[in-house]
Amino acid sequence: MLELENVEVKYLNTILVLKGVNLKLDKGSLACLLGANGAGKSTTLKAISGLLRTEEGAVTDGVISYDGKNIQNRWPEDIAALGILQVVEGRHMAEHLTVEENLRAGGLIYKGPRSQMGKDLEMVYSYFPRLKSLKDRTAGYCSGGEQQMMVMGRSLMGHPEVVLLDEPSLGLAPLLVQEIAGIIKKINKTEKVAILLVEQNAIMGLDLATYGYVMENGRIVLDGSADSLRENEDVKQFYLGLSGIGQKRSYKDVKHYKRRKRWLG
Repeated sequence: MLELENVEVKYLNTILVLKGVNLKLDKGSLACLLGANGAGKSTTLKAISGLLRTEEGAVTDGVISYDGKNIQNRWPEDIAALGILQVVEGRHMAEHLTVEENLRAGGLIYKGPRSQMGKDLEMVYSYFPRLKSLKDRTAGYCSGGEQQMMVMGRSLMGHPEVVLLDEPSLGLAPLLVQEIAGIIKKINKTEKVAILLVEQNAIMGLDLATYGYVMENGRIVLDGSADSLRENEDVKQFYLGLSGIGQKRSYKDVKHYKRRKRWLG
């Protein structure tokens, strides 16, 4: 459904950020892209959604294809019209509008009958019941968790086939992270929406996904089923914080960090 083949990305045609990235997302699947801050995860999503064009970035090599058609470097509104919607990191919204007005804005891209808007709102409220009680509240006054629910719900209003979800757990309390994770899984199963999830929270990402990719310094260094990644010793040490069964390990305790990674050998 969605595939990246040897994708290279540069900003200002000078700064090389992604280096030969290969990634695939099947129809209705849920995959996660793991990595530390600055690894290139968000840039990967922006390369797919076209938002690179708004930041003076571009795909300078390789191919991004969706349903067999090349989409790299197209305008974001054209890619969104194909059914690929990104929920960007940081919960960007129209703060002065109400929660429901923000949700309705997400439905403007849908070309179906306007009467569908009401049904779509009820669908969103079924996933995020808290939003229904807050529908008339000014969005900027909502909590971080409520705002995250709103921007996720806003993407559903556009009838997406693919959602690119960037760091949904960022800055949220553990109980809210669990709640958001459950909703992501339910949306994937019920709505058959394919989700590419970017997360620094590797435990959450691997619990939700069936397949995962590990990115470092703009490259995919490891990929495989979520189960196989959970059992990989390097992933355990450097992303799950485990050096043995039930044992947490600090990065400070590991000498020669890069040399110990078997995927770099």
